[in-house]
Amino acid sequence: MTRMMIVDASKESRLLMKNFLLAHNHNVIAEASDGIEAIEKYNSEKPDLIFLDLAMSKLDGLSVLRKIRFQDHTSKIIVITGNDDIKIFEECTRLGVLAFLTKPFDFTDVLSAISFSNEMTVVK
Repeated sequence: MTRMMIVDASKESRLLMKNFLLAHNHNVIAEASDGIEAIEKYNSEKPDLIFLDLAMSKLDGLSVLRKIRFQDHTSKIIVITGNDDIKIFEECTRLGVLAFLTKPFDFTDVLSAISFSNEMTVVK
């Protein structure tokens, strides 16, 4: 079963996502509310899939993405964002993000993104 981590500054957003994932029999192993905590939890838990919000304190999501990629270029990451800046989209794509969920998103898109990530094999 895919081990997932949710990274979002909003406690309510994390709770909604976690409850949705658990209701669909997914395994949420970690949550983080800021970029520093996200890196720490990533290093300790080694999740298979990360839902990463870009708008966070202490260390923004794009910086978290870069740090995770520097450590492990095979990690599977789905970005959650309310930002439609094409430069951020291009940077995330360059860094190998599997999918984007634009807030507000439909939870069926979450299931589609998970399904897509499960089909992806990352060469180490």
